Amino acid sequence: MFKFKDISDKDEDFNVQDHLLTPKKFFEKRRTTKKIHVFDLRSSEDFETSHLPGAQSLPFEHFEDSIYQMPFSGEIMLYGGDEKELFSAAEILYDNGFESFFFIDSYDSLIEGVEASFINISKKAQEHILDKLNSSAEKFQGISIIVDPKTDRKANYSIQFIELSNTPSENISINFGEFQVLVSKEGIPYLEGTEVDLNDEGELEAFNPSMSITEISGSVEEQIRHVLEEEVNPMVASHGGVVSLLEVKDQNAYLEFGGGCQGCGMIDVTLKQGVEVMIKAQIPEIEAIYDVTDHAEGTNPYYQPSAK
Repeated sequence: MFKFKDISDKDEDFNVQDHLLTPKKFFEKRRTTKKIHVFDLRSSEDFETSHLPGAQSLPFEHFEDSIYQMPFSGEIMLYGGDEKELFSAAEILYDNGFESFFFIDSYDSLIEGVEASFINISKKAQEHILDKLNSSAEKFQGISIIVDPKTDRKANYSIQFIELSNTPSENISINFGEFQVLVSKEGIPYLEGTEVDLNDEGELEAFNPSMSITEISGSVEEQIRHVLEEEVNPMVASHGGVVSLLEVKDQNAYLEFGGGCQGCGMIDVTLKQGVEVMIKAQIPEIEAIYDVTDHAEGTNPYYQPSAK
């Protein structure tokens, strides 16, 4: 087995509890950590059926052979379908010198482990909810937090009063004592840290300080640079990369990829599934994004120039 670092002389043994997280802690770390890499250790088929937004598929049978590709910068998070496989994967990371990694015992426990502590509902908001439930002629029994994902860690949030009998059975119900809060399974990765309060008009409003899409001020160029600095570059920095805006013309943005991104064979995936999604979700004026980097000049070993 390939090893980055010989730690055979370490006195301490691997302690599972130092790296095992509860669902709340897992989602909290995923929400608040800028440089993070999430790996799904289930089969490719299970990954295609459902997975956490932004996670990378790495079936356990390929994990040990892929250890040399693991990023040393940032934090690694693992989840999967088999507890023993996750423990083994975590121990492989430990044995190869990785220190900042965490995991949860299964994918199902992530989805089913949602609890009231994921959401902070202010006292005024709770009073408003109860007044509505008690005074309405309709048979409302709670609220639904509707999450509209825009990127793997950005979404829009809204609230509706609901009758439990008229909601999809696959929705997750969270008990707040005198009322229920419902959320779809697709919305669960965006739920932890969500706050529910009354806005200036006295209406219920859901907001996640880390994940809600907020209005960005300034020119289109300034808005793009803000997204690059706050979201994109922390993501690619773990690979030594950096993304810069060259110009905006006719509602098109032209970007240059530098460092480890220049010449990378995965640049099309990074652009289409990462950078482009992040920018378009927050700056609707942009219609297309183009990579104008001269990748033939990059030193990244994954780039193979076409034969002439």
